[in-house]
Amino acid sequence: MDAYGEIGVFVRVVERQSFTRAAELLGLTASGVSRIVSRLETRLGVRLIERTTRILREIEEADGAIARSPRGAPRGRLRVDAPIEFGRFVIAPAIPEFLDAYPGVSLSLSLRDHLIDPIAEGIDVLVRMGELRESELVHRKLGTMSLVVVASPGYLARHGSPGSPGDLHEHRTLAFLTGGQPFAWRFGGNGRESRFLPTGQLQTNSIDALRLAALAGQGVACMLEPYVRDDLARGALEVVLAAYPQAPITIHALYPRQRATLPKVRVFLDVLEQRLRKTACAHRPRT
Repeated sequence: MDAYGEIGVFVRVVERQSFTRAAELLGLTASGVSRIVSRLETRLGVRLIERTTRILREIEEADGAIARSPRGAPRGRLRVDAPIEFGRFVIAPAIPEFLDAYPGVSLSLSLRDHLIDPIAEGIDVLVRMGELRESELVHRKLGTMSLVVVASPGYLARHGSPGSPGDLHEHRTLAFLTGGQPFAWRFGGNGRESRFLPTGQLQTNSIDALRLAALAGQGVACMLEPYVRDDLARGALEVVLAAYPQAPITIHALYPRQRATLPKVRVFLDVLEQRLRKTACAHRPRT
């Protein structure tokens, strides 16, 4: 059977919602239909039945939620996936406000740093930081977070303060891992841009571990400013290389096009945008 025939069999399975009923219609055995669909899935590299079943279930759920909602009030289960540290620092504190404001919505929040297929996993909203890859998903900019390079007063007293990004090669630097690779520090200033890749003794995907190492005088770190704002205010950390600012990190929400009009998605993004604005955008780093 060629690819077009296999696709036709798959369509009948979806229409009948059963291998057995599709087999009866096509004059085949249920096991034969299953093998044909498996062959098609192997060639395409996609679990078609699993994904299609999930999509149909979600469409049914969305239709039911809208039907039960008075004048389109937000209702139903909202599935959100976000980076671990951003979820802990920004999303988690906003959850009580969101749930109190929208009692008809239940929230499923998964925190992880690796890429996923939101349609296959039934995710309504993906939150991602930094540059976006090409995607068929709709995206909405939620805000930005500024970056600062910091070190403890004790470290600076022992090793001095770098005067330019080039001086960082003579310092102990602490690396934040993203996607298993150190996050590169990109500096502006004086009409030029430069890039520094930290390769110090500590490399971690935990912002908490990075912050604690910097506080303990273990080296120079590049941090999202809101994460160390209190440390800067009390003098436990100091900004260095302030004359060489870095571009802020942009935060986006991504979601399948069919989710864009769901009230539960819209109100969650509004709450998250407001929270991010309060957290990140109204403050300039101390120098």
